[in-house]
Amino acid sequence: MPNYKIADLCIKINPIYEKTRQRLTPYLTVDSDTDFEITVTASEITEKKSLSKIAYPESEHESSLILTKLCNKLLECFNGFFFHSSSLMLDGEGYVFTAPSGTGKSTHTALWQKHFGSKVIMINDDKPLIRRSGKDFFIYGTPWMGKSNIGNNIKSKVKAVFVLKRGEQNSVKRVSIGEVFKEILEATVVPTDKAMMSNLLELLDEFFSKVPIYLLYCNISDEAVITAYNAANNQNNL
Repeated sequence: MPNYKIADLCIKINPIYEKTRQRLTPYLTVDSDTDFEITVTASEITEKKSLSKIAYPESEHESSLILTKLCNKLLECFNGFFFHSSSLMLDGEGYVFTAPSGTGKSTHTALWQKHFGSKVIMINDDKPLIRRSGKDFFIYGTPWMGKSNIGNNIKSKVKAVFVLKRGEQNSVKRVSIGEVFKEILEATVVPTDKAMMSNLLELLDEFFSKVPIYLLYCNISDEAVITAYNAANNQNNL
């Protein structure tokens, strides 16, 4: 059974479907020290398919189940969590942008690529993972990159998180997690288990005690990029 290195963890996975294997291929590793194993059965795929309102192929259901089990294990045992966002690396630092689907996360990060050119490397355009390592938090690329399939098998220490909202004028302010708590919870997977929920809240509290979070109202312009970048790099001036 092959091993995959995701979020600095060696995970044994043996997908049923070739399309799932192709998705995971960039994360194959020769490391044999397995941290844990993920198994998805045919019956689990059938059940998920029966509950879906959209006729996805079985491989998509399998892939989704693998991601769900990975996120659960990450939260339970490895100080990490899923964070629905578009994330990029610039000058070795991670910038994370979250908002409901359709708000313009991908559009905004595309503006960063246009403004900074090859200095920007996309980490993941839809489904990255965040994990504590030592005293720092890192954001990781994953095989799950949304419809655009934009991302890389890289990690970066998180410099800033932005909650995006559409606006005619560009403005940004640093906020507390309490001010955007609804948006943050909507960006992650909220567990039903009380112990897991406690883990999540503790991790989020620690994460946002170390990483600044900003509320960014932005339009589709180069100025939107400059507004966000300056906020993250001139925190004492806000």
